[in-house]
Amino acid sequence: MTKTRHWLIEGFDGRDKIFESEVPSHLLSDKQVEELLRRLVCRHLSDDEIVGASVNQKAKRSALLEVRRSLQPPHVITCGASPHYLARVVSP
Repeated sequence: MTKTRHWLIEGFDGRDKIFESEVPSHLLSDKQVEELLRRLVCRHLSDDEIVGASVNQKAKRSALLEVRRSLQPPHVITCGASPHYLARVVSP
């Protein structure tokens, strides 16, 4: 059986890995991965932090759910600070 390319999604609290999952890359678009990372980060935020990060993009707290992308290969999508989550497409 041939393995296909997949998203490797990982979460870290400092240097400690707290989460890992693999999803076939054809099942999630880049935008869906961004939303998934935001959802994973939200698990570690208070209700007020989630509301603040959601309602005002100019607010300081909005950075809590900001998604960043690396410009150089391998392309990595990240979200969060501590803990933070990242996703990248890997080949078998």
